[in-house]
Amino acid sequence: SGVRQYLIRQDGQKVPIEISVNSLKDSKSNLMVITFRDISQQLSYEATIQKNAFFDNLTELPNRSLFIDRLEGSLNRRKRGRPQQFAVLFMDIDGFGAINENLGHERGDRLIHEVGSRIDKTSRPDDTVSRFSSDIFAVLLDPVDAANGAILACQRILDEVEKPVTIDGAPVSVTVSVGIVLNHGNYKNSEEVIRDANTALQRAKLDAQGSYILFDKEMHRDVKKFLERKKSMQQAILDGAFDVHYQPIVDVESASLTGMEALVRWPHPIEGMVSPEEFIPIAEETGLILQLGEWVLRSVCKQIKQWNCAGMNNFRVAVNLSARQFENNIPSLVSEILDETEISADSLGLEITEGVAMKDVDHNIRMLEELKDLGISISIDDFGTGYSSLAYLKRFPLNTLKIDRSFIKDIAYSTDDREITKAIIAMGQNLNLKVLAEGVETEDQLEILRHSGCDYIQRYYYSRPMPAADVLPFLQDRNLVNAENMKLMEPGLDPVGVAL
Repeated sequence: SGVRQYLIRQDGQKVPIEISVNSLKDSKSNLMVITFRDISQQLSYEATIQKNAFFDNLTELPNRSLFIDRLEGSLNRRKRGRPQQFAVLFMDIDGFGAINENLGHERGDRLIHEVGSRIDKTSRPDDTVSRFSSDIFAVLLDPVDAANGAILACQRILDEVEKPVTIDGAPVSVTVSVGIVLNHGNYKNSEEVIRDANTALQRAKLDAQGSYILFDKEMHRDVKKFLERKKSMQQAILDGAFDVHYQPIVDVESASLTGMEALVRWPHPIEGMVSPEEFIPIAEETGLILQLGEWVLRSVCKQIKQWNCAGMNNFRVAVNLSARQFENNIPSLVSEILDETEISADSLGLEITEGVAMKDVDHNIRMLEELKDLGISISIDDFGTGYSSLAYLKRFPLNTLKIDRSFIKDIAYSTDDREITKAIIAMGQNLNLKVLAEGVETEDQLEILRHSGCDYIQRYYYSRPMPAADVLPFLQDRNLVNAENMKLMEPGLDPVGVAL
């Protein structure tokens, strides 16, 4: 390659050229050949390649690669002793998936462009505003005056973004959630900074739309614990270390067993029993709920088969389904497991919460109808705590409403809870649904539910959840198994179910 220079033409325009020199030697002469080459087009190509490599085509903002490069530069300057702090803001357009679906992808792209322009408008010349990925933007504030400077910059962005947006004459309401991380000199590389900024962003999205969260050490400990939990859960699933406990569901009038609810438990080898309130959300967030949910479903069906073989019939075991499971073909999985375990479909029940049911109503109704066609009983769990309307409720192929325990807890002395419970029971009866009350622990609660027409009860009044091996002896001891549930034992069969 030669030397690049500019030549000035007679009209005054600069022309980029490349000068190269080559020697031509022979026995009679020693010549030098100087070549001048116009490289205007080549430089244009190089500029385009450079732009595509480091800038986003849609917003023309720095892309992820350039942002990380500049973030690494900020880290290196601090390692060399630069005293000022810097901050990274990670921000996500709230509900962009729904906005994009409603507006269409072309208008969604225009919204991203507009949001990027607004964020860039609030920044200083030395700051870096990047379209990091999809609808996520990142801002590098360097330098920044401690936390106050980062928060003020964040507030300017929130105020600018929330101004009315009109796309093709249609008003669009836009907010962004923001995670903020300050450099305190402990970060070794850009990966760690981005990890913590994203953690703060996810926490902000849980709090409220259009809010911001500043990353702190406690959040770091939470993340570390989360990752450790995830790893140990993955191993526990591989090792089959989870367990299923069963809680009886009892007929209010006859006081006999009508079914059970299967509840997953995690007996940790070091910590003891880990609360489902801790590990279920982690399983949901990481996607491990798909493996765990399938394991629970298969284990329950195997246990039902063993109880059937032990002479215990005419009852149903209910299994909870998560939102993530509805993203897959759950009817196909259930059908496969029923065939595999050779149990009757009417011995299995499936439960969903109001929140799950209402996430994608049409899709979920189709899924539930397919399950109902298999012969599966469908219950809606925690009823009364969600936001389903009667119009939607009528569309779901349900068998049972489960009244949330929050209404049952104070039913003996709270007029409001008592009237709400009676209204739910009456609504269930009008829709030809059975009604089950969760959280029943006292005789007073039971009597109120009986007089209100409730069909079934569940919770500590009769029993806490128990391992499969304890179920049959307990039911026999409490006279909860009647002749319809127990058939004549076949010779050689153990009457006690085996925990899986």
